[in-house]
Amino acid sequence: MKIKKKAMPKALQAALKLERKGSAFYLKMSEKTGNILAKRLFDQLAMQEVEHIGRINEIYSAITQGQSWPEPRGKKIGYLEAEMKKVFARINHSKSREKPDNISGLKVAMDMEWYSYKMYQKFFTAAVDGPEKEFFKRMLEEETKHYEALSNVYAYLTSSGDWLERSESNTWNWMNS
Repeated sequence: MKIKKKAMPKALQAALKLERKGSAFYLKMSEKTGNILAKRLFDQLAMQEVEHIGRINEIYSAITQGQSWPEPRGKKIGYLEAEMKKVFARINHSKSREKPDNISGLKVAMDMEWYSYKMYQKFFTAAVDGPEKEFFKRMLEEETKHYEALSNVYAYLTSSGDWLERSESNTWNWMNS
């Protein structure tokens, strides 16, 4: 179902635009990178952005049909880390750092996720209590996880010494083994 922009509430319209842009960017970066760890991360992020698009379309469809805002759904927050851990366990670690191309792409992606976080924070603050507020809260949490994933892979690939000095809750310590 194609959604008409003019009929869409502004927050959902902005979110949809951002998620579409993010999905396209991650697919492009996945094609460009030769590093398997970064490639898999970009693939996972693209899939999550598509999931976000689906949720936004579902919400918009419900509210335009006079239904209440649907309850948030989706995969458990944090499954991105679990997926990356599986990839990390299968790769050749000496070769995973061998081709750290598109490092600038990881930095751009981190900036995009930070921008997304700030946008969803604004929507969360303005949202009505209940499922609407819960949706934007979940989007905030997911954008945080995206940023953490990108920063962990960036730090791993660049051998950044400050990686382990960061907050333990944000560092994927399993990458240090």
